[in-house]
Amino acid sequence: MTSVTNIEKKIIPLIEKSIAVLPFVNISSDPDNEYFSDGVTEEIINALTKIKGLKVIARTSSFSFKGKNEDVREIGRLLGVATLLEGSVRRVKKRVRITAQLINSSDGTHFWSKNFDREMEDIFEFQDEISLLIADQIRENFGHFDIQEHLFDSHTKSVEAYNEYHKGRYFQLKWNVDDFYNAILHYKNAIDTDSDYPLPYYGMIMCYAYLYSWNAISKEEAVSITNKLLSTVKGINSDLPEYHLVVSNSAILFDWDLDLAHEELQKALQIYPDYS
Repeated sequence: MTSVTNIEKKIIPLIEKSIAVLPFVNISSDPDNEYFSDGVTEEIINALTKIKGLKVIARTSSFSFKGKNEDVREIGRLLGVATLLEGSVRRVKKRVRITAQLINSSDGTHFWSKNFDREMEDIFEFQDEISLLIADQIRENFGHFDIQEHLFDSHTKSVEAYNEYHKGRYFQLKWNVDDFYNAILHYKNAIDTDSDYPLPYYGMIMCYAYLYSWNAISKEEAVSITNKLLSTVKGINSDLPEYHLVVSNSAILFDWDLDLAHEELQKALQIYPDYS
């Protein structure tokens, strides 16, 4: 996955089989549902990165355009992609509608759009379906590449745990101490709902490690908590790249152990070569 963190006004060479997923807009009546639209966007990005031969822009770069009324042709030029995906999410009680459209970044024309209406209970199959349809449309327009039968893996069967995880992720990515504590509460709720769901453990580990690095908690407290979380999640699933990422992150922030950090990052990339 390609990441452009501080996007400058320069042209990146365009790659034909490439896409940037722009943050889906929350058009629900409740503004608090923004966590859900952000989560849907991130899940689609992660799913599309599993397609070999497709360049997918990382979340950090895509989300730098959130809330900005930038011309899609300019976004395409800045990111060097042939295709942009944009959309919206509306939640009403237990139903969700997602509208998605693919845009040719060279001239700003829409070449595919679709509305999806489902029950929230079907959210996992829903996101897999969307990702596969998007991949199929890109293949039709820009040439052949192999697509897996399934692109989306929720790592849980609980919609409630999934929602709590994405609430936690939403607060974590605000990158401040108070919101880290909010994130931890939601991650704990997700684990209480499904104790075998690995992603909330990873989120909590990252939060506590950064809370220590920002002097919000002591090293002793942070190390004690993260070691327990690491031990628990290792027993659940240590085959995900996120596991090795949080081990690497902890090695840097707690002990400045760059050798271990590098080793763990290499393991993450061995599992998932396109992991941002």
